[in-house]
Amino acid sequence: MKPDYRLKTLVSSPWLLAIIPSVLIIILLPALGTRYKLEAEDWTKESANFVFYDLNSDGITELMNSGKGIPHSFVSVMDNDHRIYDQWNIQEDFYPEISEIFFGNYDNDKYSEIYVFSVSNDSLFLNLNEFFESNGLKINRIFITRFRMVKGTITSGVQAAGFYDQNGDGFKDLYFIIHTGFGLEPRSLYCLDFVNQKLLQSQFTGVIFQFPRFFDSDGDNKPEIFGFSNAAGNYNFPTPYSDWSSWIMVFNEKLEFEFPPIGFYGITNTTELFPYSDYEFKGYIASHNTSSADSTVIDPRIIKYSLKGEKLKELKYSELGINSFARCHVVESKPTSRIFIFENDLLELNSNLEVIRRTGSPYELYYNSFTEDDINNDGKTELLFYSEKQKRLAVYNQNFKKLSETELNSSNSKIRISHSYAPGKPHKILLTNKDSANIITLSSNKLYYLSYIIYIGIFLLIVSFIYIIKRIAISQIEQREKLKQRLLTLQLQGIKSQLDPHFTFNTLNSIGSLIYLEERQAAYDYLNKFTSLLRGMLNDAERIYRTLGEEIQFVTNYLELEKMRFGDKLDFSINVAEEISGEEKVPKLVMHTFAENAIRHGIIPSMDGGKLMITVNRESDYLRIIIEDNGIGRVKAAGQSHSTGKGLKLTGEFYDILNQLNNKPITHSITDLYDDSGAPRGTRVDVFVPLA
Repeated sequence: MKPDYRLKTLVSSPWLLAIIPSVLIIILLPALGTRYKLEAEDWTKESANFVFYDLNSDGITELMNSGKGIPHSFVSVMDNDHRIYDQWNIQEDFYPEISEIFFGNYDNDKYSEIYVFSVSNDSLFLNLNEFFESNGLKINRIFITRFRMVKGTITSGVQAAGFYDQNGDGFKDLYFIIHTGFGLEPRSLYCLDFVNQKLLQSQFTGVIFQFPRFFDSDGDNKPEIFGFSNAAGNYNFPTPYSDWSSWIMVFNEKLEFEFPPIGFYGITNTTELFPYSDYEFKGYIASHNTSSADSTVIDPRIIKYSLKGEKLKELKYSELGINSFARCHVVESKPTSRIFIFENDLLELNSNLEVIRRTGSPYELYYNSFTEDDINNDGKTELLFYSEKQKRLAVYNQNFKKLSETELNSSNSKIRISHSYAPGKPHKILLTNKDSANIITLSSNKLYYLSYIIYIGIFLLIVSFIYIIKRIAISQIEQREKLKQRLLTLQLQGIKSQLDPHFTFNTLNSIGSLIYLEERQAAYDYLNKFTSLLRGMLNDAERIYRTLGEEIQFVTNYLELEKMRFGDKLDFSINVAEEISGEEKVPKLVMHTFAENAIRHGIIPSMDGGKLMITVNRESDYLRIIIEDNGIGRVKAAGQSHSTGKGLKLTGEFYDILNQLNNKPITHSITDLYDDSGAPRGTRVDVFVPLA
């Protein structure tokens, strides 16, 4: 087998031809599902203050519910089926909007403590309970500080930062911040030593400091504390680090500044600080935003700082095409942290603050919630985006690939995430904020792999379709080839029928007689026309169509030979309408067969001979060819002739095959002519040939 034949066979294979359309269809198809299935269950009606935590280190989480009851606030501890172990009652009021319950293990044993900040009038207290340890620590009413109330309302909030043994006594100390809205005090970072009942406080400032991060930024096994600052402009009296600016502040474990605070003047300014490491580098990434109309306020930007607060690089958000509030987030990863910017697009920046990835975000993110967590317990952080407007939660991996999406009814306030673990039960994630609670599960979507079967089915369907089309095409080609072969056979049979032995011998005898009578010129003319007729038939043996002019010339040669043979017994005329150019394509021998039949069976048997008239004109989209004689007619000729009519049968079959190849059919009809007395006076044949 030749290589080019093998290549042609391969290229024309339905399996190969189906690849491109299959890929295009699969790309254009809507998503048939995702690899993961995200489901949400609304727990808001039960309680918006649920949280999961493993209090006794047995690998099974407990479910805590907290709130303000009558007459006491409470924390209920339940198993994963909502069966209550016990309830811890707290004398003072507990306000989730002021502080969430949180957990720690200050004494490093297997039992964790529950921590609750409570309020009585303007006083803040801390309560803790080592719930599952019968002889464990249980302390109520550790006084922390007093709030500055505004019109009888507390505008402060308390947020836990973390635990660290800063005095080396073997017990961890609790770090937390208090931020106040319209009252100046307290706005501080605190460290509580449980053993010595000692409270350490950072220096007095006017800074509103929230969402603390407790992180070892420099790798010395000691935490740094930093977070989010906003310039509310709520206090007009001179204070260190006024709230008319947002600030970058980093505290060490002793609540001292790691470097002098860096301020960004202008109300509505916000500044958020993130730890950042890149191979050998350790430092910080700061995101500054503002909605101030003050032209002296600097444009929003992202800034890279060293551990000592030295500015290394900055980039305006406008240079990234961001002209509104941008969300920044840094995910800890190895070997380098990853910097993400969220606006109408999702962007990833490298350590030089250059864009290395950009894609469309699932929602408009300015007014929407964003958080991160390892929600499928695979050791990798996922990114969660929530749109309150669309009531949708989307989960992405760190490569910006959407894992799944689901409906979720929540609000845009900060989301708290806790995890539920229990033997034989799916891993669940509880999302809570100030007014809603939802259980979500992210699991492998078993139906997702059916999409591959669908894709294979699409491919096989297209292969089958191409195969069927190819077989139909091959069948049509084979049919056409058979028709062409049949046409060639009919042509050869037509040639044989035209080379009538009687006609040929009579013609040669006539030529011989002329030579014998020494009418050499007449014999030469006769022979010349005969050879011209033979040459025309042989030259056109493989042609199906020829021009009308060529057909008229051929039949003229034939009729002149017959005229020379029969003399005055035969007369003929050929008339072509003026609108006919002669270049029209007509089937070969369209006139000759009928002309020959008219002479042989109609005119020559007549005692007086006769006349053959051929007329060509145009009717609509057809050529009309009329072959008419005034001979004895078909009825009388049938009684005298011994012909089989093979020529007319071949012509009819010839036209039938051509009509299978043509869009418009060739038709012909034969009409017997009569005079006024009813006697036969000849035959007329009408042939209609479609114009191309």
